[in-house]
Amino acid sequence: MELSLLPLMLLLISNIRPAHTQGQEASEEYSKAPKPRLTVQPEPSQIFRGDTVTLTCDIQGEDWTYTWQCGDEQHNSEEKEFKITAQLKQSCKCKGCRESFCSEWSDAVTLSVSGKPKLTVKPQSSVFTGDTVTLICDEGRSTGRTIYWFKNFQRIKAGSETETLRKVRVSDGGRYACTVEKKTTQSQGVVLTVGERPKPVVRVKPDGRLFRGGQTVTLTCDIQETDVTSWRYSWNKDDSVINVSQSQEYRISSVSESHTGNYSCTGRETGGSRYSHTSDKVTLTVSGSSGLEFSVAHALIIGVIAGLSVTFLLMFLLARLWCCKHNKGAGSPSPSTEHQLQNISQTSEQKKSGQTPPRSDRLQ
Repeated sequence: MELSLLPLMLLLISNIRPAHTQGQEASEEYSKAPKPRLTVQPEPSQIFRGDTVTLTCDIQGEDWTYTWQCGDEQHNSEEKEFKITAQLKQSCKCKGCRESFCSEWSDAVTLSVSGKPKLTVKPQSSVFTGDTVTLICDEGRSTGRTIYWFKNFQRIKAGSETETLRKVRVSDGGRYACTVEKKTTQSQGVVLTVGERPKPVVRVKPDGRLFRGGQTVTLTCDIQETDVTSWRYSWNKDDSVINVSQSQEYRISSVSESHTGNYSCTGRETGGSRYSHTSDKVTLTVSGSSGLEFSVAHALIIGVIAGLSVTFLLMFLLARLWCCKHNKGAGSPSPSTEHQLQNISQTSEQKKSGQTPPRSDRLQ
């Protein structure tokens, strides 16, 4: 009889469960399912594309298996934290399950993903010494957050969205980038190039003193080698602009006295903001007559003076001869007098022809 009771006792024992287990099952079966609380780090409004975002699903109790849903994708994890790389704007939520019992879905959190801060340089990224450059870090929001500035991958300062570099030097050149406060994602780097401002040289062809008479003068504005691909040249005469063109040559046809003055030039980048120094001044002097006219006039004056001198000498000699004849009466001139007159006549003829007279013999 006692042996027959043993199977019945074993059956009763196997059906007995702990009271706390029965209470938990009854609580899960009849109580309302809990609702998780989803938190996001960093703040949803401060997420940039490429950032690592940490999602945390808080549910009362332990031994939960978590389900994450972001956009159209679901992920299961034993951990209450889930990390994703933000690429685009999306909504995320979570829930927990334990055996056959599951919680509700948490409230959805929208990740407002922004792109990297955008760095722009005004007026341009290639400038000359002395220019003013403005760096602008655009994060897509006007929140007034601190912007960290970097040069050659080293942080140089914390400031606002705009950074101004005045009277830049060659040493200010380098790679610049920016990032938003408490962010690690930097903007795309921008390389700032600072070169020495060039000074043109004006060359004149032909060089020297210029005269009126149809000559053409060409002025050339020569700017040293730079990375500027195209210049617009501004020509000045006595500090007033007289011509602006793409050609580095300024040509003056048929120069006259009105073209006399001081000339200089300046180059400005076509389609850009860069400009050169102003060249040193070059003085052009234009006389009132041509060199050929001056030479001919000079030769004519010399010829007239020589002719008048010879004529005056002949008239003087003839007057002397006339006086001699009348003083001596009807007599003939002595041989020595005739010889002198002959030498004087030959000398006059040779002067007219431009020859040098031979030295005469001493008179006996």
